[in-house]
Amino acid sequence: MAKPGIKILEVAKDSPGYRLGLAPGDEILEIQGHPVPDELALKFYLADDFVEIRIRKPSGLQARLPVDLSKVRGLGIKVAEFRTRRCNNSCLFCFVDQLPPGARAGLRVKDDDYRLSFLHGNYITLTNLNEAELDRIIEHHLSPLYVSIHATDPELRRQILGRKKPDDLERKLKKLVAGGIQINAQVVLVPGYNDGKNLKRTLQDLFQYYPGIISVAIVPLGLSDHGTPKDRLTPVSPSYSRKLISQMAPLQNRFRQKVECAFAYLADEFYIQAGAPLPPAGHYDGFSQIEDGVGMTRRFLDEFAGELGRRRRLRPHLRGTLVTASLFHPFLKECIDRFNSKLKAQLSVLRADNHYLGKRITVAGLLSGQDFLASLEGKDLRDFVVIPNEAVSQGEGIFLDDLSPEELSRKLGKPVYPSGRTMHEFFELLCDRL
Repeated sequence: MAKPGIKILEVAKDSPGYRLGLAPGDEILEIQGHPVPDELALKFYLADDFVEIRIRKPSGLQARLPVDLSKVRGLGIKVAEFRTRRCNNSCLFCFVDQLPPGARAGLRVKDDDYRLSFLHGNYITLTNLNEAELDRIIEHHLSPLYVSIHATDPELRRQILGRKKPDDLERKLKKLVAGGIQINAQVVLVPGYNDGKNLKRTLQDLFQYYPGIISVAIVPLGLSDHGTPKDRLTPVSPSYSRKLISQMAPLQNRFRQKVECAFAYLADEFYIQAGAPLPPAGHYDGFSQIEDGVGMTRRFLDEFAGELGRRRRLRPHLRGTLVTASLFHPFLKECIDRFNSKLKAQLSVLRADNHYLGKRITVAGLLSGQDFLASLEGKDLRDFVVIPNEAVSQGEGIFLDDLSPEELSRKLGKPVYPSGRTMHEFFELLCDRL
């Protein structure tokens, strides 16, 4: 059987690909003799000025075409997306296994793909990588990667990942780091399993790879009201969080004395649950793990204060409602109270509890459209509603339960706006667009 290549979907007019005679439906099989399994490989091998590509037409006819890219970059083509590599583990806390009945099929995809890790910061386990793929990561310098470690003790990691045998994590980490790949690591903390002495060992083991391993994010497991994890695992509590913060402080200080960074960082939820002050921005050393909920609240508060300090005027009679999840609600309310006081606005902040997944899920990104509807229906919403941007999927523009912001708007009878991905967008929405 002929080896598949990467299929061309579109060719821009007057592009290098167009002048070569490439057309939708053609497949690029090789560049300089190298197979081209996905767009990452395509971009890597097209980085040279002069290349030869081998293509296959839908008729089966093949051709080798020399390409001069010395004055342009790329062929001007759009290619098919790669098929996502699926996870081969059965983690104790797998959130996909905790989705409610009827959740849309796309949510049930368990991805564990190094390409998505490089492109989008998705966490991978490294368990499904063969030697050729490790070599490719190093050759193409797909760095940094985001890797879920959970524990460096082989047997404990095997248990957490739900594998029959331990994997060769140590060898793969050594090879990637020696090959110049940097890694942001993650530990999902499961009370009674990988905490305490086990957590200390994991962090000390990973620290030996610094600066190959740049940082470690320590995040709490999430337990919904669905599936079996809720029956066998213990959720993180305020007292647990206080004890963890106390345990981590001397370790972080020791790391900082050695390499001038804390290396291991706790998710915001631990500080909020513990009722402890959030660390200052400097603690997070550049916020390398912010997308994992590490330092997100601190950066929001600091950026909000800075942006508010620069604002002097606001159109009169700004009246509306902002809504967020329970974890962040008190922080957003305090910020909006200051916004109202300075700019004479009339904004209110409402809390949305998570009924779709369960009240133990307290982050905004996992609120469903029905959760927003339940929290807002029958309330005085004034002129508009602002929802957290992270609750809306970037690709499809819908909530977890398939409801869209447009449908939510129709049901509420008010305009609904996502908040924006940056503080500038947030303030631009409130001060300029509304």
